Amino acid sequence: MLPRVIRIVLAGLLASLLAPALATAAPQISVTASCTYDGGRFAVVGTGFAPNTRIVLQIMPSADPSAGDPLANREATVDANGFLAAVTFDVPPTGSRTPVARAVRVLPGAASSAAPAPLATAPLRSVARSVRVSSERRLSPGTVQRWRLTGLPEGTPLYAHYRRARRTVAVRSIGQASDPCGRLDFTLPVIPRAASGRGTVELWMTADRTFRRPLKGVYVHRRLRVARSTRGARVRAGALKSRLVPLNPLLQSPVTNYMTAYESRIGVVGLTFRGARGSTVEFLERIADRLVPLGTALAKPGEEFTRLAEATTWSCERTERRFVAVATRPEGGLLKGTYSIHTPSCAARFELTSPRRAQPGDVARIRIADGWGIGAITPRLCVTPPRGQRTCRATRLGPGVTVLRRRLRLSTHGDWLVQLRVRDRGVRRAVISVGNGAGTLPVPPTVLATGDSTMQGIEAFLGDELGDAASVVSDVRLGTGISRTGQPGLPDEGNPLALQWGLLAMQQTAQLQPSATVVSVGAGELFPMIVPGGAKVTCCDAPWEAEYSRRVRLMMQTYTRGSLARALWLTIPQPRNDIRRASVLAVNRAIVDAVTGVAGATVLRMDLVFSPDGYSEVIHYRGRDIDVRDPDGVHLNVAGTAIAARIVADALRAGTSSAPPAA
Repeated sequence: MLPRVIRIVLAGLLASLLAPALATAAPQISVTASCTYDGGRFAVVGTGFAPNTRIVLQIMPSADPSAGDPLANREATVDANGFLAAVTFDVPPTGSRTPVARAVRVLPGAASSAAPAPLATAPLRSVARSVRVSSERRLSPGTVQRWRLTGLPEGTPLYAHYRRARRTVAVRSIGQASDPCGRLDFTLPVIPRAASGRGTVELWMTADRTFRRPLKGVYVHRRLRVARSTRGARVRAGALKSRLVPLNPLLQSPVTNYMTAYESRIGVVGLTFRGARGSTVEFLERIADRLVPLGTALAKPGEEFTRLAEATTWSCERTERRFVAVATRPEGGLLKGTYSIHTPSCAARFELTSPRRAQPGDVARIRIADGWGIGAITPRLCVTPPRGQRTCRATRLGPGVTVLRRRLRLSTHGDWLVQLRVRDRGVRRAVISVGNGAGTLPVPPTVLATGDSTMQGIEAFLGDELGDAASVVSDVRLGTGISRTGQPGLPDEGNPLALQWGLLAMQQTAQLQPSATVVSVGAGELFPMIVPGGAKVTCCDAPWEAEYSRRVRLMMQTYTRGSLARALWLTIPQPRNDIRRASVLAVNRAIVDAVTGVAGATVLRMDLVFSPDGYSEVIHYRGRDIDVRDPDGVHLNVAGTAIAARIVADALRAGTSSAPPAA
């Protein structure tokens, strides 16, 4: 996997590139939270407004922004670039255990009873945090109850701890909140068999696998009293107590600014925060319901972005990483950004090298190498001799230690299996044939995952999805495009200033010979192209679309190598911004047209999965509503890239179709 640089996709940077176009675009606003909660706060940001104008933001009581009286008003001033900085609101109470649809609207000028037509609107969902459990009547230890928690921070794991006399006697893993409004549905026995017996049992639900009393974190608690130890004994349940959001004010405050994460080099995560305006930024990682400090940084004078280049490392224990950045405004008040990424699992982290054949009595030298280059891990090296039992021993790589060698005496004829395991999962293996010729482990096929920033995250999940069935090679070229000019790199027969993706495809194919190539590119295609003959075409009319389709078709033919390999091309989900939306629609039409007649090439319609009716932050997927978009309004978030990777993996396994994948 190649090192990645910063993914520069923030809406503010788009404005600096296309300020004249944005000045004439229709105003747009968005809420910086997928779901808001009674007693909490949220922020509204916007773009495309007339510069330096006064506006009024209002929260409306229903999904219809023109119906009813406002629940709250707030005046604000648009900046010189037409951007609306974060305006915070307290969430008007709902008292509802199910999400209530509301709306936010923007009006020109000061608030008045005869409000003019809104300049922009955005949907708002609000709900009360709550804990619900099925009937408490006639409870017995074996009764199974249904629970529903609403309002947990997204990604928070939950464990049930049954305790007697201050000792944990049973633990159940419940799951984690992935619903946009933090809903988690599950079942639990009133008292499991391991905790049965007369007396008092305490049920604690916390975010920790090992119990510790949650002084500031998330919890649900109740006492259960069993009158006798006989079968069918009645259980008396005490009052429920709960706290579904940590007491840390940094976790409760609304998002106001953009931040992003990137791989400064293999094995290392860097973080960047926009708009600190000379303030020191503190970067943290959210693990369960706690914030762990990573470090602080201060941008150079005049720089818009504050960066912490080596904030943390990849982890075998946590692949879904959630980061927070905070700063204090010079005039007072908190600035906050959040970002989630998926880092690679340990499936492809290690190299395991051994001789393929040997003679009885030989000593084989086993080499273990950490491809991430960070060490600080203890995998287990397991050996299974012919017709024997597997034995394992710990092999610790200290911090910064990347290579370890072990010796193995081969005493008998047959195939010896050598396996490297991390957290009871095999990640690498080799076969040493003793006296029987060479080992016979098959070489997995290579799958190339390439494209612009829209591929970022998908390729990591794709490696996890395919596992040992394929070797996924990532080649993500951030900030590039098939139409984009002014890029350093390869020459282009039609346009010498462009990074020519067609020639890049030839290089990739010649070097890797992939059995399949997955491509996602097209989020930033706003640039003119030179067609054969020398004429210039501009985005996004029919001639531009035809030239884009021609270039994509040539790349498809390169990747398929005359039907010897497969090419899966992903269309681009519709973005929130109107200017980008026009180019993305043209790109998607060109991609669908380009695949016609190219044997081995397939189009996967991600636009129909993630934006079937236009831009949407939430989709209904496999029976659940899931927030799938980044705050930048362009990219998919962690959940979205995981879904996209699953669709690609299913297509690679089972053959493909250009019809939209079923959600």
